[in-house]
Amino acid sequence: MKKAVLLIAASLALANASQYNIKSDSLKNELWLEAEKAESIKICLDTPVREWKTSLSTVELNDSCLAFQAPTLIGVETLNVYFPNSDSSHKINLAVGMRYLDFKNEKVLLGYNEYPEDIAATSDYFTNTDPERFVSVTGTYLVDKYPITNCEITQLLWDDIPDTTPKLNPTLKEFANNWISRKKRSIRNENCSTKDSAANTLFLYQIMKYANARSIREGLKPYYHFTTASQSSLSENQYFSISYLDFTDHEDGDIYVLIDTYSDGYRIPYYNEWMMFARGGDKKNEAPWGNYSSATLENAQKYAKLVTGKGWNSEPVGQLLPNGYGLYDIFGLVWEHVFLDNSNIFPDQNGNPSRMKGGNNRSLKEHPAGKATAEPYWKDLNYGSSQPNWGGYFGGGRLVRNIGNNIKWTEAKSESK
Repeated sequence: MKKAVLLIAASLALANASQYNIKSDSLKNELWLEAEKAESIKICLDTPVREWKTSLSTVELNDSCLAFQAPTLIGVETLNVYFPNSDSSHKINLAVGMRYLDFKNEKVLLGYNEYPEDIAATSDYFTNTDPERFVSVTGTYLVDKYPITNCEITQLLWDDIPDTTPKLNPTLKEFANNWISRKKRSIRNENCSTKDSAANTLFLYQIMKYANARSIREGLKPYYHFTTASQSSLSENQYFSISYLDFTDHEDGDIYVLIDTYSDGYRIPYYNEWMMFARGGDKKNEAPWGNYSSATLENAQKYAKLVTGKGWNSEPVGQLLPNGYGLYDIFGLVWEHVFLDNSNIFPDQNGNPSRMKGGNNRSLKEHPAGKATAEPYWKDLNYGSSQPNWGGYFGGGRLVRNIGNNIKWTEAKSESK
């Protein structure tokens, strides 16, 4: 009976299914495919398959084709393929809600020149904090296509979200109540829509915990380890101190974060990584929609969600155009948490290991002439836009995973922009 139901469901979905025709020779190495959440997929090989092994609910359409629906949570699912007369398995990895980016000496532009190079050379006053330079990148990444959504946080951090309002200051209490309300409206392990609303009230510690939860769910070593131990006991380790802010009240105001450098689990992108992903291969412009002098509001609104006033209401992800790497909402929905390594170049960080990049949903499309506002005007948004991530800053973000910890950066010759 169950198989009959699956066959009916598969036949209904196949009309709109994404089909992958795969040559068996391509499975000598692990194969990566990309999928959206809940996407209907049909995989066909050019030779009969003896057995498919996966945790997904599937339907075998014939001796070489398999149909299934992708999971509704972001992550990686694996299909093990066995051919006749062989006990060896061949892996097909499904990256759900992520881009698989395999760089081989990819030339990318890092940094951002606030001042033209000829002006910056005339005075220390015009120093470019993070000057532009070209590098070649080799390595394999999984990168979230969209900012982290409220549904993803609710599902993976379900046990962390309290059932009743904790004792917190008014702002933190408001955030906690919003998460409690989302949890009450949700069902554990329910589906998460591809175009769910972006999470924009997350503290750095919460995103790190979410990254660890993603890693643990896939059997990967967590990238972050937390402790409230004294600093003296951590002197031989690489550690960072961050604000101990989440859904509840903590006696300690800060918590120490230790990095597992051997982990290839999910994590927040480092600053240079975020710059590379944000540009999406762009080596000439100041933003996806062009340069300050020539950019138009019409083009900017194709990539960034802009507003005329204030408000913290979240918007659905993926409504606009992606950048050159197929990543959505780099600008306009949330300030994204990014991590700084020990070579922190920003003098206004005051020792904080994170920075906020991109721009949030309060980015203005009309210039507030004569008015004081902390919100950026859309023409001021660019690849260099950022703000210090001091203790209580909140926002959103996206996760990355460097598969195999194999990333290599080398200097590259500059080229004219």
